[in-house]
Amino acid sequence: MLDSEQHHYCLNLIEVNKKQPVTTNQPILNHQGVLLLAQGSPLDEKRSQILLQHKLLKPLEHCVGIAESMDAERLFNYLNKFARNLPGLYAVTNNEGYQKNLRLACLFYEKFPLLRQNLTVLALRAQHIYFQGIFSALAGIAIARKLNLSVQEIQATFIAGLFHDVGFLYLSAELREKDQGFSAIEWKALQAHPLIAQRFLDMVPGLPKDIGQAIVNHHERIDGTGYPRHLFGDRISMVSQIIAATDTIIYNHSRYVDYGVHAHTMLLSALKLSDNIYFESVYDAASILFKEAALPTEAIQQLPSAKNLLARQKNLRSQFSLAKQLAQQIVAQLNNPFTRSISAAMGRLAISVVRSGILQPEQEEWLEHFNERNNTEALSLIEISVMQDQIYDQLIHLKNLMERLLESLDSEHEHFESFSSSLQTIDLQDIALV
Repeated sequence: MLDSEQHHYCLNLIEVNKKQPVTTNQPILNHQGVLLLAQGSPLDEKRSQILLQHKLLKPLEHCVGIAESMDAERLFNYLNKFARNLPGLYAVTNNEGYQKNLRLACLFYEKFPLLRQNLTVLALRAQHIYFQGIFSALAGIAIARKLNLSVQEIQATFIAGLFHDVGFLYLSAELREKDQGFSAIEWKALQAHPLIAQRFLDMVPGLPKDIGQAIVNHHERIDGTGYPRHLFGDRISMVSQIIAATDTIIYNHSRYVDYGVHAHTMLLSALKLSDNIYFESVYDAASILFKEAALPTEAIQQLPSAKNLLARQKNLRSQFSLAKQLAQQIVAQLNNPFTRSISAAMGRLAISVVRSGILQPEQEEWLEHFNERNNTEALSLIEISVMQDQIYDQLIHLKNLMERLLESLDSEHEHFESFSSSLQTIDLQDIALV
């Protein structure tokens, strides 16, 4: 791990030590072999400050242990408790075959003390990331079983799901807790988290390397629009694609959780706009998380405002037009490694815009005259809201790709100024939420 990454992880361990004792399990030496902390020393704030001033001979993770770290039995019980609160998950996890795979996966996890340590830190220091990992692990097993993967592949999917976002423990706490308004530099740091996670997984003794490889590629997409390497489908593993699908689902679940049981229906609508960025088999298998759950019978208590949706639709349409114009100029005028990804992202966004109906005058007119007392049309309002969220996400992604391309150009490049000026006109800050 890099020195800056070790620094942030050490800061997390300091906070963990306030709740559960963190103790050195071997002497900690600096890179010159000088003893910094003796074996058995508690990792309190005072002692940790010593470590923060030095480059260590061994990674800090190898030198410490956490009292009562998450063992297989505790993890197994918590996973089942978590699944019971999500109808789609519970429908596919509550059977003997699934439970057998889940128990074997937990026992596999327990073989690796570094995984136990890291998951415990996640649970105590980054709960939302921990919950996302729990969901991905549970849903990942369900999808892997549907695809008839081997026991070893199911276990790899489970570990990759649990730890796919563990890289955030090695970034600043402020950055991982931020959810919008990222600068270009912050986006670049955030998009390094799969690489950081791979570095951690690769240093776990005895852990198969394909798990780290699956994690580093979990934000890659088959059309080359993902990151960090913009890989295309033939270079992405099945496990990576499974985790990518579960990651998308849980991200949108957090967005719609306030809709209660109806969040399930909204998640399926969101997934439908992403059907062309995953292996078809993975997309079909992921759909079982929705198809096997009972449909909600309760009425929707909370609706998005038709007035706000109309304003957002107009803004999305305007920003889409600006982004499309710039993307077309880039594709026509540059031969750059990012160009193919930008073209694919623009193509996917254009398809989503058409499918969403935001270019249709009829939809705008419907929103203008929406009767809030007409509950029969409530689901249509929800559907529009979900579609707008997905288009917003894709616009953010396209803009990020274009920013990365701009960073790769020399400031003296003939198109640098015009592209930079056009990029600044794409303003997505005011359309994040309705």
